[in-house]
Amino acid sequence: MAATAGHWSGAARAAATASIPTGGPLVVGIPLYEGFDSLDVLGPYQVFTLLGTGFVKPCLVAETSAPVTSFEGVRIVPDYSFDDCPRLDVPYVPGGPGVDALFAETNIDDNPFLSFLRGQIDGATLVCSVCTGALLLAAVGGLDGLSATTHWAYKTALGVFPQVTVADGFPRFVIDGSRVTGGGISSGIDQGLAIAALIAGPEQAAGVQLAMQYAPDPPFDDGDPSTASPRVLHDVSSRWAGGVAATRQAIEAFVAAQ
Repeated sequence: MAATAGHWSGAARAAATASIPTGGPLVVGIPLYEGFDSLDVLGPYQVFTLLGTGFVKPCLVAETSAPVTSFEGVRIVPDYSFDDCPRLDVPYVPGGPGVDALFAETNIDDNPFLSFLRGQIDGATLVCSVCTGALLLAAVGGLDGLSATTHWAYKTALGVFPQVTVADGFPRFVIDGSRVTGGGISSGIDQGLAIAALIAGPEQAAGVQLAMQYAPDPPFDDGDPSTASPRVLHDVSSRWAGGVAATRQAIEAFVAAQ
């Protein structure tokens, strides 16, 4: 199906939903790595938890069974290691500052995280990412030939992958075929609800939204570059410039080595 962004028509949603099997809960797995963003993980995880075990079984995965620390210092214990993880129906890749380190080993076969991810996306029902998690999906060819989004500051980094079409603007999420990519950090909640609608239908997803009392009404209209004041955009972009440049350089080296 054609890519759709943010909010999508009933026809497009029906086309995406038609490929999702029924008859049992889908295993939704979120792979963790040192330096992940905790909201990338916990916002969608709550959506999936509230959707219920009749539809999904959410789990957390990491290279080992040891706790994994987010960039904010939150420590999370995974349910499975890469070695004992069940087959995932819906891999969901979070972003965070730790993505740079995952590009250091350019041979995917020798890269535990990327090797695991590549093995899990083949044949998955849906393949999802939020924020800079899209960079990791792109690294294993999971977004080749498709339209995708990521955090607004890292769109140029996603554009380093020649087979990926970076979506215009700053959508909260983009659906292209079986791929669902989310924008920056907080958009994981919007995206999680969209995934819930694909799996269980819009009424179930709407019920989750109400249970979470998810009715965003932020005190400032500076949520992405299209609405941010020039001064705020300049200040944030300046603070992030070094990190964005480092990520792009890591990706350029990774792509060149393939």
